[in-house]
Amino acid sequence: MGLKDAATKNFFGRPDVLASLLDYVLYGGQHTVQRSQLRELSGEHCKINQVEVGKFKTDNRFRDKLFEFDTGSGLLSIGLELQSRNDNSMVLRIMHYDLRRFDTMLSGGQRSRIINIVLSFDRKHRSSASCLREMFGEAPHIAEKYTYDYGFIGLNIYDLAEKSELFSCKELKEILNYFKNDQDRVELVKSITEGMLKGHLSRDAALVCATFMDLKIDIDNEAEEIDMCKAIRDFKRECIKEGKKLGIDEGKKLGIDEGKKLGIAIGEENAVRAFIKTLLSKSFSLLEICSLTGASEEMVREIALTTQQ
Repeated sequence: MGLKDAATKNFFGRPDVLASLLDYVLYGGQHTVQRSQLRELSGEHCKINQVEVGKFKTDNRFRDKLFEFDTGSGLLSIGLELQSRNDNSMVLRIMHYDLRRFDTMLSGGQRSRIINIVLSFDRKHRSSASCLREMFGEAPHIAEKYTYDYGFIGLNIYDLAEKSELFSCKELKEILNYFKNDQDRVELVKSITEGMLKGHLSRDAALVCATFMDLKIDIDNEAEEIDMCKAIRDFKRECIKEGKKLGIDEGKKLGIDEGKKLGIAIGEENAVRAFIKTLLSKSFSLLEICSLTGASEEMVREIALTTQQ
């Protein structure tokens, strides 16, 4: 299991978070679903297929999360899939998952329908087929009433981030605000350190932010809550130390190679440039870099342009 898979399953598989997602999907954002109405179901039985006599192969395709939802007037199965990038074959995967679920219910004497939600973390907002019609095209007119358009509810985390006010779960709302600010890395760091985003997150929520937004922050293994403001400030201090060391080392190297007098001048300039490049790579703002290095705004912009080429 990948790191991003584990992080999303731990957070978005929480009953309070799923209840808020269901409020959005089924009830237009009205706070209706209670976490007590949701029961997580155990993992599905691993299917073993015979490929030829005496040889077998396991079918390891399993949905990420499966819940039972008591609507008050009946039961629903809720399948939740979490995708870093969209998968054009997801409709067919969902069909395999649902076949197993229906088999399990029938063998146990249960009867309930299944709602599938696929939550994508694709930064490019790319869409993929969410139903058979989108995969294979419209059915011929004569066959319309005899074909079933099987599919799922497709969501994108960055689209949801624009509608964070519709979600009842406070921590889900905060996570969506992080993703909203993630479109601009400098603004993200600024929003965290200046308190515009919530300072404290649960460890599960902080891990989602750290893994998807590539935040190199300290998340203690035993901590239940993470102070994001402190974590980002510590991260910035380490960036500064790293940048200064790289700059000094570069300056010393050039000082030896280019001759004492000329080398010192070139070394000092390259030390500053190396430091600026490091700070740019860590998403420091232009004004912060000017303040830390003493460089002009023109110089920082010029270096920024060269690093982007």
